[in-house]
This record gives sequence, structure tokens and C-alpha cells, in this order.
Amino acid sequence: MFRTAIAFMLTLLAAAPASAQFTAGTACREHNNGEVRCAVRLDNAAYISFNVLINATSVRGDARVQADTYVSTCGSPGRMIARTNIANSGTSLVASFTHSPNTVEFGAQLLAGACVEVFLLNCIEAGRPTPCKNAVQAFASRVEVHMR
Repeated sequence: MFRTAIAFMLTLLAAAPASAQFTAGTACREHNNGEVRCAVRLDNAAYISFNVLINATSVRGDARVQADTYVSTCGSPGRMIARTNIANSGTSLVASFTHSPNTVEFGAQLLAGACVEVFLLNCIEAGRPTPCKNAVQAFASRVEVHMR
């Protein structure tokens, strides 16, 4: 049975087109201390390569934003996979990774799924620190995860 499932998964991966496929996306939300949190759940995501993008919408002027990206079993603490600096408007690639849960995580992720979280923090607008909730329209911004 396990071999059949693996063979089926490999067949699906082989059938995927070469271009990046959209996998999942959700809107961002305000978080602690003026941060903005963007999170998405990935189902059946073992051993697949992904790109994580933020589509940010600015509130007013241009700002720079630190984007910290974490991967976890949903509901448990994650591990940071990338830290990037982006603009507060437009689409930015914030991380690329291959998701490969260890043997302990694998069973839990089959049930709970894998989660990708991007925290937008340390925003700078006109040379001054500003809460990211003031620099990025949280509900108009979104995280997207694409298969590579």
C-alpha cells in the first residue's frame, strides 16, 4: 500500500508542468506589536520545492519591510528558513525551499498539514521605524506559495 501511494505521488509530480504552479494563498492579518502575519497551510506537501511570495499593498508611501519566513507542522513552532528585506508594495519572493519533514514530523503533517508563515516586521518608512500594520494593508496583502 505504501509503495502504491509513493508511486502515485511520483506520477503526479512527473505530470506537473515545468512552470511554477500556484499551490496556496491567504490574506495577511495584523499580529503582535504592529507586525503583520501571513500564513498558509499546505496539504500533502512532503518533498516538494516551493517559492513563497508576498503580494504587499502599501498604506501610504514607500517603506522597507523585513520578512521572516517559517515552516512548521501546523499548530507547532516553526523553523526559520529565510529572512529578506522587501518593499511594502508589489510582489516579492521571500523564500525558496524544499519541504522535507523528518520522520517525526511526517506523520503529524499528514494529519495537520504543513504551515508556512511570513512575519512582516521592522518596517522603515521615510527613514523612521513604523509599525508594519501602518505600512502594509494587511487584509489587502497576501502570501502565496507556488511549486517550483
